[in-house]
Order: sequence, then C-alpha cells, then structure tokens
Amino acid sequence: MSPDAQKVLEEGRQLTPEEREWVAHGLLIEEGEELDAEWIAEIERRVADEAGAATACTWEELEARLRARLM
Repeated sequence: MSPDAQKVLEEGRQLTPEEREWVAHGLLIEEGEELDAEWIAEIERRVADEAGAATACTWEELEARLRARLM
C-alpha cells in the first residue's frame, strides 16, 4: 500500500460512523452514478458493526431466537 493510501486509511479510522459511510459511498461510485440497494445495505451494516450496533450472543441464545422465529 502506498504511503498516501495508508495515511487516508489511518485518518478514515478517526471519522464518525456517518462520515465513514459517506466516504465509502463516495469511493465506491463514479460521480453521477448511484449505488444499488444491496450495496447501500451492506455499507450501512458494516458501519453499524463498527459502531458497536452488532451484539454478540452465545450459540444457545441465537438458536433459541431462530427457533422462536420459525415456530
């Protein structure tokens, strides 16, 4: 990785989750293009993961939640 790219990455990690989303959006598309809904959802999911919105649970807890949804 070039020193410039490394610097951009390091500075990007200091941004808020909303700013990261905005930068990611800007880097993924050419000016005038639009991202499809799947890319937007993926970016939002990743931003939420990094912001701590994702929570860990045990397999037993996950299994119980999934079984409850299926019944």
